[in-house]
Amino acid sequence: MTRPADKRTRTAARIFRAVWRNPGVSRIDLAKMLDLDKSTVTNQVAALLARGLINETEEKEASKKGGRKPIELAVNHDYGRFVGIEIQLGFYEAVVVDMAGKIIGTKRGAIDTSNENFADIVVTIIDDMEKKYCQKSILLGVGVGTAGLVDSKRGRIRYSVPLGIDRPFDFLKAMAGRTKVPVFIENDANCCAWGELAFNKKEELKDFLFALVEYRQDRVSLANYGGMGVGFGIVLGGKVHTGAHGVAGEFRSAFCNGKSDVQFSLPKEELVRISEDRSVLEKAADELSRNMAMLVNTMDFSQVFIGGDIEALALDLPALLKKRIDENWMYSSPKEVEIRYSSFQDKAVAYGAAGMVFERLLSERQLPGLEF
Repeated sequence: MTRPADKRTRTAARIFRAVWRNPGVSRIDLAKMLDLDKSTVTNQVAALLARGLINETEEKEASKKGGRKPIELAVNHDYGRFVGIEIQLGFYEAVVVDMAGKIIGTKRGAIDTSNENFADIVVTIIDDMEKKYCQKSILLGVGVGTAGLVDSKRGRIRYSVPLGIDRPFDFLKAMAGRTKVPVFIENDANCCAWGELAFNKKEELKDFLFALVEYRQDRVSLANYGGMGVGFGIVLGGKVHTGAHGVAGEFRSAFCNGKSDVQFSLPKEELVRISEDRSVLEKAADELSRNMAMLVNTMDFSQVFIGGDIEALALDLPALLKKRIDENWMYSSPKEVEIRYSSFQDKAVAYGAAGMVFERLLSERQLPGLEF
């Protein structure tokens, strides 16, 4: 049986989300939008105002019938901050994001990760970002995005070729007692999908694919897998799909034959020339597009986002993908799918990790100030 306090908290979360997505909304509009009793909205809004999660803003114009002007509501952007961290081979990217999804501060640095020091690195980054950018607003949570098989539900990295993690690493256990706020870890491509979901006010995203295509030019990445790494963030029905074992989105080309530690069918000796041979890059991009086209058409995605270092190359991946989607589509009616680069560019993973924290705290009703 649902307790009254749980029901009130759930309603508070619905109202907060509606205000976040519709800045300037009135109490009357909220009641209509959420099909709630006016007195319920009034009481809940009063509680959210008292706790500082939302603010009253400038009044709208009164209606033609006259009467009092409805008071607008908006989320208090300064209520709290979220830290998002991307950890990859040799470097990290960190961002601090406010309640509106605006990036307040960023930092990038060199690191050398292992099972033994992974948690230490994360703690150091958190402390640094909190001291610099969370003086006037409280830190609400931290998200970490990294490459490999990540079990986000249990907070574990199962395996990561890029990071050299070859045995299960219990991240949450290693972080226990070292921070005062919730910390989550997720696969980097899934983080990108979370970012689009969490902070997108312009459209309600339901079914889309986020392709994280990163082009690493460091010596180790080039020697091991050619430097191009791919992962998919899959969103179905407005939720990130993690799969039966929590590892959905791991990519290996359908054109590969036999066991290998590279993601493409091209021989490794050819892939290692990807940074110096334009034809190798184009072949890899085309093979990726052919794989994605089958997935996009089969799943009937309405949108495809492409993010990562690949955006910096003189390569029109959206156009190549659209061509392959059209060729893969066997019907006369045109296939309608929007393909675009992520607006977050090289910060897509870190920004998405912050978005994941915001979305998880809100959907799980753990955002401070919502509870009754």
